[in-house]
Amino acid sequence: MDSPVCLIENTKDGKLVVNAEAVGILSGIRDPVVVVSIVGLYRTGKSYLMNKLAGAKKGFNLGYKVQAETKGIWMWCIPHPTKLDHTLVLLDTEGLGDVEKGDKKNDIWIFCLAVLLSSALVYNSKGTIDQDAIDKLKFVGDIAELIKVKSHDNDDEEAEFSQHFPIFIWAVRDFHLRLNVDGKSVTEDEYLENALKLRNPEKTTKDEDFNRPRKRLRMYFRSRKCFVFDQPSPNKEDLQNMDNICESALNPQFLEQTKRFCDYVFREAETKKVIGMVTVTGSQLGKLAEMYTEAVMTSRIACMEDVAHTLSDMENQAAVQEAAQQYENKMKENVVLPTQTLDQFLTLSREYENEALQIFLKRSFKDKDQTFLQQYMKLIDEKKSNFGHMNEAKSQELCEALILKLSMEHEEAVTKGSYTIHGGHEKFKQNLKAIEDKFNNEPGKGVQAEIVLKEYLKSQEHIGYTILKSDEALTAKEKEIEEEKARKKIEEMEQKVREMEESQEKRKLEDNEMSMEKNMMGLLEKVAKERAQTAAELQRVIAEKERERDSFEKQGFTKQANMYRAQIEDLQEKEKGQQEPEWYTPIMDTFKSVAKTVLPVVIEVGGAMLQAKATKKWKTYKAK
Repeated sequence: MDSPVCLIENTKDGKLVVNAEAVGILSGIRDPVVVVSIVGLYRTGKSYLMNKLAGAKKGFNLGYKVQAETKGIWMWCIPHPTKLDHTLVLLDTEGLGDVEKGDKKNDIWIFCLAVLLSSALVYNSKGTIDQDAIDKLKFVGDIAELIKVKSHDNDDEEAEFSQHFPIFIWAVRDFHLRLNVDGKSVTEDEYLENALKLRNPEKTTKDEDFNRPRKRLRMYFRSRKCFVFDQPSPNKEDLQNMDNICESALNPQFLEQTKRFCDYVFREAETKKVIGMVTVTGSQLGKLAEMYTEAVMTSRIACMEDVAHTLSDMENQAAVQEAAQQYENKMKENVVLPTQTLDQFLTLSREYENEALQIFLKRSFKDKDQTFLQQYMKLIDEKKSNFGHMNEAKSQELCEALILKLSMEHEEAVTKGSYTIHGGHEKFKQNLKAIEDKFNNEPGKGVQAEIVLKEYLKSQEHIGYTILKSDEALTAKEKEIEEEKARKKIEEMEQKVREMEESQEKRKLEDNEMSMEKNMMGLLEKVAKERAQTAAELQRVIAEKERERDSFEKQGFTKQANMYRAQIEDLQEKEKGQQEPEWYTPIMDTFKSVAKTVLPVVIEVGGAMLQAKATKKWKTYKAK
């Protein structure tokens, strides 16, 4: 993108509407996305920081008028500066607290969507972090009215926000104080945490009001970071012309602070995830924007679990269709029918099946009970079977046309009675052998050649018998010998065709087993990787919650500390579940069930054999 576009428009009647153009842009992004949103009061310089993250002077509208410039939420997608094959999505939001708009509910919607869509949330303010600054961040307290983590009732709902909310970065602009607390120098982060300290005990309503926004900030955002920025320039004209002024004219301290901020965001802002630690791509982000905006606008609570399940179903269904279409397109583009041999057909098919499988595995997620994988496998098997029938039909068509061409003179001779002469049977045999030899020497006949030739020669059996009986050049004994030879040749050819058909069926079955095994191993490897990532993420969340628990205990807030303790225990159970030794057994059972459909020749034996082989391979894979 050369410049930002509006992702969510704030209409004149105060409604939020997702822009189809922006969703179209996101739909073309299949890479994982890192989403950074910035929120804060209007006229606090949010757009400047976002342009710096984009590596540009201009882009998001800076605006230096008294009125707020940015309306709704604007989006800018660029390649991530440090994460390979990732897209950085920057979301610049409409300034909160616009006196002309005067709509608190609209502000809450904007803030809520910024939280739901981002992996890093930057809160931009001016001056210092004091009571007034924290009071202005009142939107945090309203989130619980619009967001739920799970669809069922949950007493600890708000306590679970931190597992799914973005990291929180407080950017304090035009900071003019020393970083000093109680006469001691402190870091920016220590300055923020000191501002979020609670009053204990809560003796009065005023104490409770003081603690409430601080508790929520600490509870909702597991990771908090603070940056303070000097004023960019003492010159008012420079401040009103920031998108054109040379950096050399700006305060060097401000430039260094901005660079540290950008470096931190590039390094620490992670890939956007939904419930279950599932990585979000650009196309999925567009769907999330639509679903969350619809939920907020229809006065429904935005349930992250429900949205994740809906998104999962949509993406998994799309993954099935995309992967199957890829297989079909590749087969149509690259497989010239008929193939010379069945092996050639199966080898090409397996190559494109593997490509399709990678597409499915990359796009699908949270496929409970492998429901969509089963759909994918059955659909691929159906398309493969159709191509196989087309391969056989095309071969049969070519072979029958070739036989017709090669046998024209022979058939004409039969019709005219040219073989009903003295020695006619020998001539009949020679011409039939010549047709057979020419047919066998003709290339490109495909997999039905033996069958078509057998059927043709069998159709000539009765004609040859009639000619043999009328041929006076042969004695009765010779006729008997010739008749036996003809009969044996047909039997031998029929036996050869039966063996070929049995061999082809066996080869098809082996190929289906190989495909099934490949699908199983691909899924197991994907799930193993996801479980390892989930375990690592859970360990990090546990460590962060232990930090908060210890902090609350230290300050004497036993209730909050116990709440975190219970959460930690739940998370530890989940983390332990990611390491269950036989977690892959249900997946193999699913494949065994599918084998009954895809491998009908060996319904039970094939499934059990497949499971045994895959289990052995999986253990070898794990050992490596």
